[in-house]
Amino acid sequence: MIIALDIETIPNTTMIPLLPEPKISKTLKDPAKIEAAQASAKQEQIDKMALDALTARVACYSVVGLVNPMSDGEQEHVEIIPEISDAAETVIIQSIMRMLGSEDVRIVTWNGIGFDLPMIYKRAMVLGIDPANFDAPPLTSWTKRYNTDRHFDLMQIWGGWSSAGFTKLDTVSRMVLGDNKTEDFDVTAIAGMLSTAEGRDKVSRYCLQDTRLTWELWKRFNGTLFA
Repeated sequence: MIIALDIETIPNTTMIPLLPEPKISKTLKDPAKIEAAQASAKQEQIDKMALDALTARVACYSVVGLVNPMSDGEQEHVEIIPEISDAAETVIIQSIMRMLGSEDVRIVTWNGIGFDLPMIYKRAMVLGIDPANFDAPPLTSWTKRYNTDRHFDLMQIWGGWSSAGFTKLDTVSRMVLGDNKTEDFDVTAIAGMLSTAEGRDKVSRYCLQDTRLTWELWKRFNGTLFA
């Protein structure tokens, strides 16, 4: 099967006490300014937690594509954690690993080499999940540069495998597909949305839209940028 994959992450607030002491300018002498600088630097650390596997949680994932080779047509699937906990995140990661362990699976992502796959596998490691238990290969099988045997990272392909050419999914989708990511959606608010059914639905739809765009771009690129 071949499927587009996308994840959404949130800060793991239980890690806040373990964050290293942020560095501030040594030229500051006024106690009030030092305190303000420390608070600002700490908040900056917290704001970036969802991007680091040591301080993040995978809160949602979605797939779009030829999910079931035995059925005709494209399919969509999305899962979101019902609560913020190690146990709930474990269920999500295990579900992803089952999919990655499927026979002959190939995945399509936008920046999956740089973010999605490392995040999934590192969170699995932190949570004590062994990919081999789900027949999923190790991380390096998905993150080989210049290689599309298992993984089409469309951002890498579009950018010529060089960071100088990397472009945002929304930019390419607007200009190539005439479609775009969900507007007016604040990814930093995802954790708060998980507390209500309405909020979880918004997160699910946001994640799924990103995956739909990735899948549609794969269909457009296929046969031209790769075969």
